[in-house]
Order: sequence, then structure tokens, then C-alpha cells
Amino acid sequence: MHNGSATVCSVLSTLRESGVECDLFGGWAEELLGLFPPRDHADIDLVYRGADFGAIDALLASKGADIDEVTGKRFRHKRAFRFNGVICEILLVEDWQHQPFTLFWGDIHFAWNPPFLHPHAVHLMDQPVSVVHADNLRAYRAGFKSLQNHRWFDPKSRIP
Repeated sequence: MHNGSATVCSVLSTLRESGVECDLFGGWAEELLGLFPPRDHADIDLVYRGADFGAIDALLASKGADIDEVTGKRFRHKRAFRFNGVICEILLVEDWQHQPFTLFWGDIHFAWNPPFLHPHAVHLMDQPVSVVHADNLRAYRAGFKSLQNHRWFDPKSRIP
């Protein structure tokens, strides 16, 4: 693994110590599960399993030294922050124990497949890391264009 691994472990530890449990998602999860070969990553994608972003918003409002919110990426389904200069994006997954879903933009229902998570932790730098199940990583990648990603640039999509 390349040197970004230490940053992934550090951001997950920092979040956990703040009472926010997140699971690895996106490119890093795909790499750890062997779906893609090791490569450089522009960001760290995470998911937060909960009813809302209350705990994340409280953490972002606390303005910790390591975490600086990226307000331009504050949407119904997502929060983002810089962690030691690296962009980290957190996707909200609701009802994860039964019928997990994400409500993109507040009106596009994306259903995740159970089980939502990979059946066991994957080790990164000797640390156990919870990752999204490979089937869900593939489904998200395949359906990404249908999630209306043009709305990233619409100021009306942002939450103040």
C-alpha cells in the first residue's frame, strides 16, 4: 500500500475517537477488496450509517484542528471536510440494518444491497477497517450517472 494508507487510518481513528463511526467506501474500499489495483487517490470516501448527519454536523461545527468542513459539498446525502489537506467525503446511509438506502439530493432513492458491509474487517496497516460490501461498491459505480451528479454544481442543492 502507498503512503495514503496512513492518512486513511488516521482519519478513521480521529472520527472514531470523536464518536463518529464510518466505513470505508469508494476507491480505497475497492482497492482493499481487490476490485482495483493500488493507485493514487484524490480523496477518501466514507459512509456514515445513521438516520441523519447530526453527529457529523456536530463534529464539523467543533472546528477541530484536523478537520475543516468543505461547505460547498454540504448536501442532503453528503458532507465533506479536509483532513490534513486531504478531502474526505461522507455519504449518509439510512436504515442500514434492514433496507439500506441513500436519498441523493433529497429525492433520488438509491437502494443498497444487503449485506451493506463486507462480512469482516479488512486490515490496512495492521488496523481493522470496516468496508462497504463489494456488491455495493459495484452497484454504486454502475449507477453513478443516474444519480444526477450535475446537481453538485447547483447552489440550490446545497444545505446551508
